[in-house]
Amino acid sequence: MSETLNIAHRGFTKDSPDNTLESFYAAIKLGADVIECDVHETADHNFVIFHDGEIAGKSIHTMSLPEIRKVKLAGQYQIPTLEETLNLCHKRIKLMLELKQVDSLDLFLEIVNAVMKPEELFITSFDNKLVKELADFAPHVQRGILADGRIQDPIKFLDKGKAGILLPRFSYTTLELVNILHSHNYSIMVWDCNSAQNLRAALDWGIDGIITDATANLALELTYRKRLRK
Repeated sequence: MSETLNIAHRGFTKDSPDNTLESFYAAIKLGADVIECDVHETADHNFVIFHDGEIAGKSIHTMSLPEIRKVKLAGQYQIPTLEETLNLCHKRIKLMLELKQVDSLDLFLEIVNAVMKPEELFITSFDNKLVKELADFAPHVQRGILADGRIQDPIKFLDKGKAGILLPRFSYTTLELVNILHSHNYSIMVWDCNSAQNLRAALDWGIDGIITDATANLALELTYRKRLRK
């Protein structure tokens, strides 16, 4: 990738809760490159966008979509479905879908492929077995594995999971790791990268994407660096 992607972590959440259509629309208006969000499968095999595995003390995996739709975040915001999120983002912004608890991978991909093209999507998970399974179902989709710790052999780690992108927490990221991945034609996108110091370091290292809550600050820094290059 030629330029670092500004990836809005669960949307832009200054004025609305994360993982809502309102936060996604705000990220689009701000000019982010990608929206990152979380996917869970419901008991009736629908897919909703929500971070935690529970809503109102109940596991999403045991709730039906009609039950979930009754829940209002902050008293007014609805938990969006995968379809609503795809339709909002299609032809407007790329999506990074993090798979939390998803069992019906074929159904998930059927819904996604009906709206988005492979180049509009990144699909990630902490579950490398799920990412590997995804590679068999959809080899053309850009796939990544999230990591919250040091990876002893990042190339072997990605090869085993059949993924092209490593997504480590920024605090476990080094310039050496970036160079190793790039030398083997892999991409690296970091998360939990929010301070001005960390954003600048990630940009200086040539990281491919930054998943951040500081979307507006990253947009300003990217604009500033573009002007310097002219």
